[in-house]
Amino acid sequence: MSDSENTASIPGDIETPESVRHWADLIRDWKASSTGDHLIPVGGCSKLGLSCVNSSADAEANSARRFSTRNLAGILQYDPSEFTISAASGTSLHEVIAALAEHGQTLPFDPPRAKMGATIGGCVASGWSGPGRWRYGGLRDFILAASFLDGLGNEVHTGAPVVKNAAGFDFPKLMVGSLGRLGVLTRLTFKVFPQSVEPQTWVVKCGDVATATLHMQTLSRLPIELDAIELCQPGMTDPDDWCIVLRVPGPQSVAESIMDRVKNIVGETETRKLSEEHAEKSWSKLLHVEGEVSVRIPMTPRQIETIVQSFPKQLSELGWRFHFGLAGNVMFVTGSGDLVLLDSWLVEHGLAGLVLDANDATARGTQIGMWRHDEVVVRVAKAIDPQRCFAPFQFGEPMHFVRSGA
Repeated sequence: MSDSENTASIPGDIETPESVRHWADLIRDWKASSTGDHLIPVGGCSKLGLSCVNSSADAEANSARRFSTRNLAGILQYDPSEFTISAASGTSLHEVIAALAEHGQTLPFDPPRAKMGATIGGCVASGWSGPGRWRYGGLRDFILAASFLDGLGNEVHTGAPVVKNAAGFDFPKLMVGSLGRLGVLTRLTFKVFPQSVEPQTWVVKCGDVATATLHMQTLSRLPIELDAIELCQPGMTDPDDWCIVLRVPGPQSVAESIMDRVKNIVGETETRKLSEEHAEKSWSKLLHVEGEVSVRIPMTPRQIETIVQSFPKQLSELGWRFHFGLAGNVMFVTGSGDLVLLDSWLVEHGLAGLVLDANDATARGTQIGMWRHDEVVVRVAKAIDPQRCFAPFQFGEPMHFVRSGA
């Protein structure tokens, strides 16, 4: 694959500071030069929806300028024997994954959109782990250290490049899902794992959503080492049926043993193994979630049937699609057009959505649906960014509870 296929084009209105020093100067001079605008750092621009500013009655909160970290690139330290890797935040995921693959290692949480130019810093800021999170844990479990520039232009070094470390406030994990609202990431360190040996992809055809949900929940509760469990609506993997897509670890003897147990659980339900080519296409679709508009929605498996039954018919008729990842713990929705109807539906069901991709018709910002107030994040943001250089998070109104009793 050529370099050009792994580099997202940076929109012309997004500048790319040349170094950490230039970033620091930019932040320190921000209040004097930005006339009230907020700064939003981005990486390879593979998930531009995450850098949209939310609609607000506060005009200041709606004004922002984006800058890319793509010039902060390169693998800074990698010792395969230590199973850790450090890289500048603007380093492409493709470069990191390729370097690890040369030594039979990988980031097992399946960072999405590596082939679309995503950077390691953007991966952390988005907080988006792929299907591998089901077995191995999310990127929050693999990040060891992080350096970032705060709202005053000071570079802060947190964590340590060692696997066992429990000193102080865990800032590296705090930066996971921060969306560039807490600072500009400059350097990141991860622990890595050996690559899975000869994984196989199997599809379980379940017919209706109730059967699919029941089988998926049963499989997720059993001590079976499945690398990934995804649930797809008709039209994604099979034209007519709801399907469970499983990634089964190898070698062959291990995969056969695991699938024997799966077949005993699902009974007469049809199961089939995908070819390597078909499997690669299927996982690419489930991993990258490409669409003119795409939204990631955390949820629980118990909500699946209600969500499917209540999903707006108007959106389905317009071609909007969805699937459930991580054994039903997250929902991905893709389509085209405005997000007003989806936003209202999320609020009705008490769900929150992150907009991964947005078109010109999408003007509702990065966070849609029902976002609850998070006082801890609000206070941390004020401490890191006292002058409000970075764009703010969008939360609901704070709720105060009165303790009952004496």
